[in-house]
Amino acid sequence: MLFSKKKGTYPYLRKAPVYQGLLTLVLLILPVGLFFIGYSITKDFKNLFTVIAVVGMLPAAKSIVSFIVFLRAEKYSIPSKLHDEIAGYEGKGAYIGYDYYLTSYSVNYPLCTAAVGKRCLIALCTEAKTKTVDCENHIKEYLTKNDIKDITVKVFDKEERFLDRLKELAASCDELSEDEARAFALLSSLSI
Repeated sequence: MLFSKKKGTYPYLRKAPVYQGLLTLVLLILPVGLFFIGYSITKDFKNLFTVIAVVGMLPAAKSIVSFIVFLRAEKYSIPSKLHDEIAGYEGKGAYIGYDYYLTSYSVNYPLCTAAVGKRCLIALCTEAKTKTVDCENHIKEYLTKNDIKDITVKVFDKEERFLDRLKELAASCDELSEDEARAFALLSSLSI
């Protein structure tokens, strides 16, 4: 499969630029083609095809912006070695997702993996410049806005500490709650 559109799957951030690039190319070719079709028919730029082509550039411009964002975020995709380590815990006491890139007005938060279980949300951010406390506050803010209560948030900057906490979550036999499912879904909606 060329591209998995589902956010939170591995390797979403690696494949997203390819998909978005192809979509951008198609969205650029269509208006340009319409423009030249209109010109070849009327031998003049002042026609309805030109108007449609100009308006057709709006989705292309939006797609170009998304393509640039995905290109910038691609480097934050989870390394395959770490994914293989974490994949063994999937389906065991926690929801686990990969390749999240949370955006805010001033700062972006790249999370290569996250898990929700035992009334807590844990994530791993390996970007040294990112302040994990700010990321935690960003996620907590959106949990509160979406009326998701009693979920603690911890963003780790070290793989070992994240993996230790993930092992604890995976060892849990507790049934996952509705709030935990909503918190996990919220991560995808906050991510690009």
